[in-house]
Amino acid sequence: MKEMFANVMDPILPKKFDENEVYTIIITILVLTVLVYFQKRQPELSKLELGSIYLFNLLLSTTLESLLADHPIDLYDTVDHAHAEIFDVILQTFAYPATIVIALYFYSRFKPNNSLYILLWGIILTILERFSLLFNLFQYKEWTLFYSFIFYILIMVCNIIFFNKVRNYIRRRRKS
Repeated sequence: MKEMFANVMDPILPKKFDENEVYTIIITILVLTVLVYFQKRQPELSKLELGSIYLFNLLLSTTLESLLADHPIDLYDTVDHAHAEIFDVILQTFAYPATIVIALYFYSRFKPNNSLYILLWGIILTILERFSLLFNLFQYKEWTLFYSFIFYILIMVCNIIFFNKVRNYIRRRRKS
């Protein structure tokens, strides 16, 4: 039984518990705390909007990370392995979606110019990724920060479109 457990767990556990795992834990706790703080302090997103955005970004993060970081494209590695591990799951399930929910919280609250807001968050997310590189969270192969910037711009465009569609759908349903 112990050998079977090891065969299942070894591929998904970190090679060693080091700076990228500590960074993953800290950033996840920080992002979730910020999200809960803002949403409790002044709820801007309905529970349905929050849940929809979160699930949409969970789908995006897991699908796109698998597509870009795994065979056959394999542009980068995350954390300790060339394949997914448990700390990838933590990032994709908690940190990535929550960060975008925070961005859309402010989008909903301040109703900024779409183009400037998308550009601003593309820059913010790229800076956060650059900071993550200091903790070896990513190991680029054919990937660059410029690609990340373009990627984040596209992610924000998709999210703003999705958010507006969800919000409009909810408003139409409440009126009828």
